[in-house]
Amino acid sequence: MISENDNSILKLDPRTKLAILMGTMVFSLRNLSVVPAIICIVLLGLLLFLEGEGFSAVKWFSCCTIVLLIFNGVTKNINGSAVNMICAAIMVMIKVLCPILMALALFTKTTKMSDLISAFQKMHLPMTFVIPFIVMIRFMPTVSDEWESIKKAMLFRGIKFDLKNLLLKPARTIEYILVPLLFSSMSLMEELASSAMARGLDSNRKRSCYSTVKMKFRDYAVLFLFLGFIVTSLVKFQ
Repeated sequence: MISENDNSILKLDPRTKLAILMGTMVFSLRNLSVVPAIICIVLLGLLLFLEGEGFSAVKWFSCCTIVLLIFNGVTKNINGSAVNMICAAIMVMIKVLCPILMALALFTKTTKMSDLISAFQKMHLPMTFVIPFIVMIRFMPTVSDEWESIKKAMLFRGIKFDLKNLLLKPARTIEYILVPLLFSSMSLMEELASSAMARGLDSNRKRSCYSTVKMKFRDYAVLFLFLGFIVTSLVKFQ
Protein backbone atom coordinates (compact mmCIF):
# COMPACT_ATOMS: atom_id res chain seq x y z
CA MET A 1 0.00 0.00 0.00
CA ILE A 2 1.23 3.48 -0.76
CA SER A 3 2.71 5.04 2.35
CA GLU A 4 5.29 7.46 3.63
CA ASN A 5 8.06 6.77 6.13
CA ASP A 6 8.31 9.24 9.01
CA ASN A 7 12.08 8.61 9.20
CA SER A 8 12.57 10.02 5.74
CA ILE A 9 15.58 12.29 5.30
CA LEU A 10 14.72 13.37 1.77
CA LYS A 11 11.00 13.89 1.19
CA LEU A 12 10.50 14.20 -2.55
CA ASP A 13 7.38 15.43 -4.28
CA PRO A 14 5.21 12.65 -5.81
CA ARG A 15 5.69 14.26 -9.23
CA THR A 16 9.47 13.89 -8.83
CA LYS A 17 9.12 10.19 -8.05
CA LEU A 18 6.73 9.72 -10.96
CA ALA A 19 9.22 11.43 -13.31
CA ILE A 20 11.99 9.16 -11.96
CA LEU A 21 9.79 6.11 -12.63
CA MET A 22 9.04 7.22 -16.20
CA GLY A 23 12.70 8.02 -16.83
CA THR A 24 13.77 4.63 -15.47
CA MET A 25 11.33 2.88 -17.82
CA VAL A 26 12.80 4.66 -20.84
CA PHE A 27 16.33 3.97 -19.61
CA SER A 28 15.72 0.24 -18.99
CA LEU A 29 14.10 -0.31 -22.38
CA ARG A 30 16.87 1.44 -24.31
CA ASN A 31 19.97 0.70 -22.24
CA LEU A 32 22.11 -2.22 -23.42
CA SER A 33 25.08 -1.96 -21.04
CA VAL A 34 25.51 -3.34 -17.53
CA VAL A 35 27.58 -0.49 -16.04
CA PRO A 36 24.92 2.25 -16.53
CA ALA A 37 22.28 -0.14 -15.17
CA ILE A 38 24.31 -0.69 -11.98
CA ILE A 39 24.80 3.08 -11.60
CA CYS A 40 21.05 3.56 -12.02
CA ILE A 41 20.39 0.96 -9.32
CA VAL A 42 22.88 2.68 -7.00
CA LEU A 43 21.08 6.00 -7.46
CA LEU A 44 17.66 4.45 -6.89
CA GLY A 45 18.95 2.60 -3.82
CA LEU A 46 20.35 5.86 -2.44
CA LEU A 47 17.00 7.59 -2.95
CA LEU A 48 15.20 4.72 -1.23
CA PHE A 49 17.59 4.95 1.71
CA LEU A 50 17.17 8.72 2.02
CA GLU A 51 13.40 8.25 1.92
CA GLY A 52 13.62 6.10 5.05
CA GLU A 53 13.45 2.68 3.37
CA GLY A 54 16.90 1.40 4.33
CA PHE A 55 15.97 -2.30 4.37
CA SER A 56 14.23 -2.06 0.99
CA ALA A 57 17.21 -0.19 -0.43
CA VAL A 58 19.67 -2.90 0.65
CA LYS A 59 17.34 -5.71 -0.50
CA TRP A 60 16.65 -4.25 -3.94
CA PHE A 61 20.25 -3.15 -4.49
CA SER A 62 21.64 -6.59 -3.60
CA CYS A 63 19.13 -8.53 -5.71
CA CYS A 64 19.41 -6.27 -8.76
CA THR A 65 23.21 -6.13 -8.65
CA ILE A 66 23.47 -9.94 -8.47
CA VAL A 67 21.04 -10.26 -11.39
CA LEU A 68 23.03 -7.79 -13.50
CA LEU A 69 26.33 -9.55 -12.76
CA ILE A 70 24.78 -12.91 -13.72
CA PHE A 71 23.38 -11.29 -16.87
CA ASN A 72 26.85 -10.00 -17.75
CA GLY A 73 28.34 -13.48 -17.30
CA VAL A 74 25.60 -15.23 -19.28
CA THR A 75 25.76 -12.86 -22.25
CA LYS A 76 29.54 -13.14 -22.43
CA ASN A 77 29.45 -16.96 -22.57
CA ILE A 78 26.77 -17.47 -25.22
CA ASN A 79 27.94 -20.21 -27.60
CA GLY A 80 24.92 -20.27 -29.91
CA SER A 81 23.14 -23.25 -28.34
CA ALA A 82 19.38 -23.12 -27.86
CA VAL A 83 19.63 -23.43 -24.06
CA ASN A 84 22.08 -20.56 -23.80
CA MET A 85 19.95 -18.38 -26.07
CA ILE A 86 16.85 -19.04 -23.95
CA CYS A 87 18.77 -18.29 -20.74
CA ALA A 88 20.13 -15.09 -22.29
CA ALA A 89 16.64 -13.99 -23.34
CA ILE A 90 15.28 -14.60 -19.83
CA MET A 91 18.17 -12.66 -18.28
CA VAL A 92 17.58 -9.75 -20.66
CA MET A 93 13.94 -9.53 -19.54
CA ILE A 94 14.97 -9.67 -15.88
CA LYS A 95 17.67 -7.04 -16.48
CA VAL A 96 15.09 -4.71 -18.02
CA LEU A 97 12.66 -5.20 -15.12
CA CYS A 98 15.15 -4.73 -12.25
CA PRO A 99 15.56 -0.90 -12.38
CA ILE A 100 11.85 -0.46 -13.18
CA LEU A 101 10.77 -2.51 -10.16
CA MET A 102 13.20 -0.61 -7.96
CA ALA A 103 11.85 2.76 -9.15
CA LEU A 104 8.31 1.45 -8.62
CA ALA A 105 9.23 0.48 -5.05
CA LEU A 106 10.53 4.01 -4.50
CA PHE A 107 7.25 5.43 -5.80
CA THR A 108 4.85 3.13 -3.93
CA LYS A 109 6.65 2.74 -0.59
CA THR A 110 7.40 6.41 0.04
CA THR A 111 4.33 8.26 -1.25
CA LYS A 112 1.11 9.04 0.60
CA MET A 113 -2.09 8.55 -1.36
CA SER A 114 -3.34 12.00 -0.33
CA ASP A 115 -0.10 13.61 -1.56
CA LEU A 116 -0.39 11.77 -4.86
CA ILE A 117 -3.98 12.91 -5.45
CA SER A 118 -3.03 16.48 -4.51
CA ALA A 119 -0.12 16.35 -6.97
CA PHE A 120 -2.40 15.09 -9.74
CA GLN A 121 -4.79 17.95 -9.03
CA LYS A 122 -1.96 20.46 -9.39
CA MET A 123 -1.08 18.84 -12.71
CA HIS A 124 -4.73 19.40 -13.80
CA LEU A 125 -5.12 15.77 -14.84
CA PRO A 126 -8.66 14.54 -15.57
CA MET A 127 -10.30 12.20 -13.09
CA THR A 128 -10.78 9.69 -15.91
CA PHE A 129 -7.01 9.18 -15.63
CA VAL A 130 -6.57 9.72 -11.88
CA ILE A 131 -9.11 7.14 -10.69
CA PRO A 132 -7.79 4.17 -12.78
CA PHE A 133 -4.21 5.11 -11.89
CA ILE A 134 -4.93 5.27 -8.15
CA VAL A 135 -6.85 1.98 -8.28
CA MET A 136 -3.99 0.34 -10.20
CA ILE A 137 -1.35 1.53 -7.72
CA ARG A 138 -3.41 0.36 -4.74
CA PHE A 139 -4.23 -2.90 -6.51
CA MET A 140 -0.66 -4.21 -6.88
CA PRO A 141 0.36 -4.42 -3.17
CA THR A 142 -3.11 -5.73 -2.29
CA VAL A 143 -2.70 -8.57 -4.79
CA SER A 144 0.67 -9.34 -3.21
CA ASP A 145 -1.05 -9.74 0.17
CA GLU A 146 -3.71 -11.94 -1.42
CA TRP A 147 -0.99 -14.08 -2.97
CA GLU A 148 0.52 -14.69 0.48
CA SER A 149 -2.91 -15.67 1.81
CA ILE A 150 -3.44 -18.09 -1.08
CA LYS A 151 -0.06 -19.75 -0.45
CA LYS A 152 -0.93 -20.21 3.24
CA ALA A 153 -4.33 -21.65 2.35
CA MET A 154 -2.63 -24.08 -0.06
CA LEU A 155 -0.24 -25.21 2.68
CA PHE A 156 -3.16 -25.84 5.07
CA ARG A 157 -4.61 -28.17 2.40
CA GLY A 158 -1.31 -29.97 1.88
CA ILE A 159 -0.53 -28.27 -1.44
CA LYS A 160 2.92 -26.74 -1.55
CA PHE A 161 3.87 -24.22 -4.22
CA ASP A 162 7.49 -24.97 -5.08
CA LEU A 163 9.66 -25.73 -8.09
CA LYS A 164 9.13 -29.49 -7.77
CA ASN A 165 5.32 -29.30 -8.01
CA LEU A 166 5.56 -26.66 -10.71
CA LEU A 167 7.70 -28.98 -12.86
CA LEU A 168 5.95 -32.28 -12.10
CA LYS A 169 2.35 -30.99 -12.00
CA PRO A 170 2.38 -27.63 -13.79
CA ALA A 171 -1.28 -27.51 -14.87
CA ARG A 172 -2.61 -28.51 -11.47
CA THR A 173 -0.31 -26.15 -9.56
CA ILE A 174 -1.11 -23.18 -11.80
CA GLU A 175 -4.83 -23.94 -11.51
CA TYR A 176 -4.63 -23.88 -7.71
CA ILE A 177 -2.92 -20.49 -7.91
CA LEU A 178 -4.64 -18.69 -10.77
CA VAL A 179 -8.28 -19.57 -10.06
CA PRO A 180 -8.43 -18.13 -6.51
CA LEU A 181 -6.15 -15.24 -7.49
CA LEU A 182 -8.38 -14.25 -10.43
CA PHE A 183 -11.57 -14.36 -8.36
CA SER A 184 -9.87 -12.44 -5.56
CA SER A 185 -8.52 -9.85 -8.02
CA MET A 186 -11.96 -9.24 -9.51
CA SER A 187 -13.40 -8.65 -6.04
CA LEU A 188 -10.52 -6.37 -5.09
CA MET A 189 -10.89 -4.24 -8.20
CA GLU A 190 -14.59 -3.71 -7.50
CA GLU A 191 -13.91 -2.82 -3.86
CA LEU A 192 -11.12 -0.37 -4.72
CA ALA A 193 -13.22 1.31 -7.42
CA SER A 194 -16.18 1.58 -5.04
CA SER A 195 -13.90 3.03 -2.37
CA ALA A 196 -12.62 5.66 -4.80
CA MET A 197 -16.16 6.61 -5.79
CA ALA A 198 -17.27 6.77 -2.14
CA ARG A 199 -14.50 9.30 -1.49
CA GLY A 200 -15.81 11.48 -4.29
CA LEU A 201 -12.87 11.09 -6.65
CA ASP A 202 -15.25 11.16 -9.62
CA SER A 203 -16.69 14.54 -8.61
CA ASN A 204 -16.05 17.48 -10.92
CA ARG A 205 -15.70 19.86 -8.00
CA LYS A 206 -12.26 20.85 -6.77
CA ARG A 207 -11.23 18.67 -3.85
CA SER A 208 -9.56 19.95 -0.71
CA CYS A 209 -6.55 18.18 0.73
CA TYR A 210 -4.94 18.10 4.17
CA SER A 211 -1.44 17.80 2.74
CA THR A 212 0.29 20.41 0.61
CA VAL A 213 2.64 19.27 -2.11
CA LYS A 214 5.15 21.62 -3.66
CA MET A 215 8.18 21.18 -5.87
CA LYS A 216 11.23 22.33 -3.89
CA PHE A 217 14.89 22.83 -4.67
CA ARG A 218 15.75 19.25 -3.71
CA ASP A 219 13.17 17.97 -6.20
CA TYR A 220 14.67 19.96 -9.06
CA ALA A 221 18.20 18.93 -8.02
CA VAL A 222 17.31 15.22 -7.93
CA LEU A 223 15.49 15.45 -11.27
CA PHE A 224 18.41 17.28 -12.86
CA LEU A 225 20.97 14.73 -11.62
CA PHE A 226 18.91 11.59 -12.31
CA LEU A 227 17.47 12.56 -15.69
CA GLY A 228 20.83 14.03 -16.67
CA PHE A 229 22.46 10.67 -15.94
CA ILE A 230 19.81 8.85 -18.00
CA VAL A 231 20.27 11.12 -21.02
CA THR A 232 24.07 10.97 -20.78
CA SER A 233 24.16 7.18 -20.44
CA LEU A 234 21.75 6.64 -23.33
CA VAL A 235 23.82 8.91 -25.59
CA LYS A 236 27.25 7.63 -24.52
CA PHE A 237 26.65 3.87 -24.22
CA GLN A 238 24.50 3.26 -27.30
